[in-house]
Amino acid sequence: MNPLIYAWLIPGIPLVLTPIPILAGRRLERGSGYIAIGSIALSTLFSVYLLIRPPLTPAFQSVTWIAFGTGRLSVGIYVDHLSILMSVVTSGISLLIQVYSLEYMRHEEGLPRYWTEMMLFTGSMLGFALAGTLITMYVFWELVGVCSYLLIGFWYTRPEAAAAAKKAFVVTRVGDVGFLVGIVLLYLNAHTLSLAQVINQPINAVVSPQMRTAISLLVFFAATGKSAQIPLFTWLPDAMEGPTTVSALIHSATMVAAGVYLVARLYPFFLVSPYALEVVALIGSASAFVAATMALVSFDLKRILAYSTMSQLGYMMAGLGVGAFSGSVFHLLNHAVFKSMLFLSAGAVLHVLDTRDIREMGGLLRRMKVTSLAFLVGALSLSGIPPLNGFFSKDDIVGAAFSYGVSTGDYVVYILTLGAAAITAFYIFRAFFIAYVLPPRVSRDREAKEVPLVMTLPMVILIALTFITGWLWSPLGDFFQPYVRYSPLLPFESEPALYLIVVSVGFALLGIGLSYITYVRRTIDPEEVNSNTLGSALRTLFSKGYYFDDAYDAVAKAVSYVIAGGIDYFDRCVLDGAVNGIARLVTEAGEKVRITETGRVRNYAAAILVGIVILLILFVVI
Repeated sequence: MNPLIYAWLIPGIPLVLTPIPILAGRRLERGSGYIAIGSIALSTLFSVYLLIRPPLTPAFQSVTWIAFGTGRLSVGIYVDHLSILMSVVTSGISLLIQVYSLEYMRHEEGLPRYWTEMMLFTGSMLGFALAGTLITMYVFWELVGVCSYLLIGFWYTRPEAAAAAKKAFVVTRVGDVGFLVGIVLLYLNAHTLSLAQVINQPINAVVSPQMRTAISLLVFFAATGKSAQIPLFTWLPDAMEGPTTVSALIHSATMVAAGVYLVARLYPFFLVSPYALEVVALIGSASAFVAATMALVSFDLKRILAYSTMSQLGYMMAGLGVGAFSGSVFHLLNHAVFKSMLFLSAGAVLHVLDTRDIREMGGLLRRMKVTSLAFLVGALSLSGIPPLNGFFSKDDIVGAAFSYGVSTGDYVVYILTLGAAAITAFYIFRAFFIAYVLPPRVSRDREAKEVPLVMTLPMVILIALTFITGWLWSPLGDFFQPYVRYSPLLPFESEPALYLIVVSVGFALLGIGLSYITYVRRTIDPEEVNSNTLGSALRTLFSKGYYFDDAYDAVAKAVSYVIAGGIDYFDRCVLDGAVNGIARLVTEAGEKVRITETGRVRNYAAAILVGIVILLILFVVI
């Protein structure tokens, strides 16, 4: 069968079935979950089928959506190794999270709405992954943003959730403007939005190097919004106000991955755009480091994982910037696996203890063995410890950053990614030691116990995948080899040298060791570090998120004051001034006219006579 048929069905099934839960309402409240799971399961099966039997060459199909004059806008499907991989990651991770949701969300109100939004969210992301034209990508890109707003604000009666949803929507919309403007510029210059043409003929599409760079940077600006990179990352920590299942899906395989996928999808265009990839590398590596430092001072387990998401997405962006295309895509897959597992483990703890503060946890390793094991394996993979999947892809990116430094003489990207590796290992094991290993510091109203099988089973599957997926591109297999050369424009990637791997793993182990002696052995007193001047200043800086939110508030207030002042001046001096001026003229004219109103008949008769004489003169002259 034509693979394009399966490609249309992958996003089509969940999107077509999306209205059923919300329309059926309470009559199908429990069954809505099974409809969602069934639809995503079918999408997963079709995605895996295409992964096993991909088309020999990229397949493209489009239909006209809007025709105007000599131009037209088309929607379509594009099937190649990259789009197939993204559809497998999205549908597979979403399926596991949907199964987990059956128990996690069982007692929540508004379940039909939840399942409808989750199906629409997953279907939109699948449509984005398989889109064949940029206008199709943009439509699904916006749908993903709308769904994230609805899901983050699922508990809309909570002020924090409502505020977080609005913040995520507004911040990501700022970035989306860049995507829209980039699409318009591309169409005006290339007269096409076909993904196949833009990927395979990027130089012919837009001849001017300056215009290619401008379009690339606009697209990347949009990606910084969705993937929470500097400067548009401030929405991500607040998005933790949504259900943990939503956080797991957003942070692993859908919304935040969309930005990285967008850059990877248009990577040949970035390659022929001067300076674009340098910007991607610097922003990505800086985001990885900044996010890691912010996680150091947080005690909210979900926020810690949110910062780690931003940091790992920074690694992917940095990898794309330094030419490690396949390593970044590989890390996208591996990160989706271990990050969803970390969130599901955190969700299980929240489900049992009803707290997100790691200081109110503790002693979970003995009572919640599967949940604790899932977090431990995820933490090791996040730190890049072999033989887990995070090691294979993360070290490839760090090694490419070093090679980039050798070729350009600029080692900033390598230093930032290597430093972030040590900090990442430190903060994630800080959370593991405090929440899972060390005894609880406070008495709890709830007793810690393992969650039901429907929640532990997805975690067990993800644990297994964490040990498996890393070997898909290793000395034992080259499954990812097609991603190195999926376009003739992509450079060939060599494996990092052994000493670079040793250095990277060594930094990760250093971070774990420092975390152990600080929080378990107490050789280093964290309170003492925080109390000194430098430690206190850094803690304030990190906890304030480098004052990005404060800066945005200040700018917003300043702009609003300027605009409000201008409107006030216009209202008082122009609108009110015009009205008052006319009234004043009429009043003054009335005062002048009143002088002529004497009340004497002979004066009026004289005025009439003068008027008649003037009219006769005008009649004769004309």
